[in-house]
Amino acid sequence: MSDRPLDVLLLCNRTGRSVDARTVTDHLDAFSRDSRHRVQELSFLRELPAALDLSQFDVIVIHYTIAIGWMSDHYLSPASKQKLRDFAGLKALFIQDEYRAVWQLHEALRFMKIDLLFTCVPEGEIEKVYPAAALPGVTKLNTLTGYVPPDLLPMAVPRTADRATDVGYRSRKPPYWLGELSYEKWEIAETFARRAAGSGLRLDLSHQEGDRLYGPRWTAFIASCKSVLGVESGSSVFDFDGTLQQRVDPYVEANPQASFREVQAKFFLPLEGRIRYNQISPRSFEAAALRTVMVLYEGEYSGVLQPGRHYVSLRKDFGNFAEVLDILRDPARLQRIADCAYEEIARSETWSYRAFVARFDHAIGREFERRNLRRAAVPYHRGRYLWQLACSPSHVAHRSYSRVFQWLLLGPSRRRFMMKLWYSIPTGLRESVRPVTRWLLGR
Repeated sequence: MSDRPLDVLLLCNRTGRSVDARTVTDHLDAFSRDSRHRVQELSFLRELPAALDLSQFDVIVIHYTIAIGWMSDHYLSPASKQKLRDFAGLKALFIQDEYRAVWQLHEALRFMKIDLLFTCVPEGEIEKVYPAAALPGVTKLNTLTGYVPPDLLPMAVPRTADRATDVGYRSRKPPYWLGELSYEKWEIAETFARRAAGSGLRLDLSHQEGDRLYGPRWTAFIASCKSVLGVESGSSVFDFDGTLQQRVDPYVEANPQASFREVQAKFFLPLEGRIRYNQISPRSFEAAALRTVMVLYEGEYSGVLQPGRHYVSLRKDFGNFAEVLDILRDPARLQRIADCAYEEIARSETWSYRAFVARFDHAIGREFERRNLRRAAVPYHRGRYLWQLACSPSHVAHRSYSRVFQWLLLGPSRRRFMMKLWYSIPTGLRESVRPVTRWLLGR
């Protein structure tokens, strides 16, 4: 493999630290910070800059912040897809939320001639979601949704005994059609709060969208909690033809009192668990780095965490709730678990972004040589690249006014109000105006 760095264009849709969850910005930042290759990030929406010459790059990487399956025409115009299809170098894609409109995703992968797919689907399940017969020639590699944020490791945080909140949690209430695994994300908060009533524990639990925290406020929240709740990330239902959401959402909107179990039995119970998409959440790495004890539903957590050693295991039927309460009332035991997770998970090179990017570097280098691809005829030069962007008026204008709208609508003091307002809109209307709002916000 050649030692000469490749010139890589990373296509993404970055909206800023006050808007994006930190796991998104951490993931994006890692490429330019840790890669041995020369990575140039380009944040855009729908239209690639008109004057941009893609042939100056050896590799194009499409980040998961640009959807290429569901809503793909919103994120990438037909003209942009054609430009990517015509690009002669290596094309790689990072993807998350792979459970919706899978066949539409296959079609997009084939059209743009993606060579290398970084998927969150566990290795043993990849062929079920991305069969070789449907995607000939595509190399598929498993990756996690996030890793240990390096800036959290040196932070000075209080000992667990000195923290104000015993148990904290923030989530949202995902749509029912994502299945049992997503249901657990808000069910754990409701059940824990109900079972812990009268226990004397200080709780700060919410699954309301308006209570979600971003940026430094999210980090401060985790560091202020002795423990945080958690579940495995992912979805337990895959919607291959893209029709499940179209059937479930209108039913739930017309029957707002319908329980998850009712909707599950009516629409998708036979689809539950056919593909294991369970995985560790980036939140687990954040908690480990901040020495905050994790109280997690029993699960596999991608083989990273060991119950009793790195986290407190909570049975999904709460059958061991009394034992969990005993641990939460034992400061010395909590500190031992927090310290163990910090030393063995957060400080482990295995789960660092540096190691993740090293695997990425190796993968694109290997694929580039294996496919006998040629280096760019005109090597990348940053000055020329910036001039090409400046000569693309629509790109410059859109990035400028999207920043203005982000400041007006999603500034730190306004985000909670705007999120509450957004989620008060009926689902059908919200979905119909979503493309317009995303375009205005550059998302």
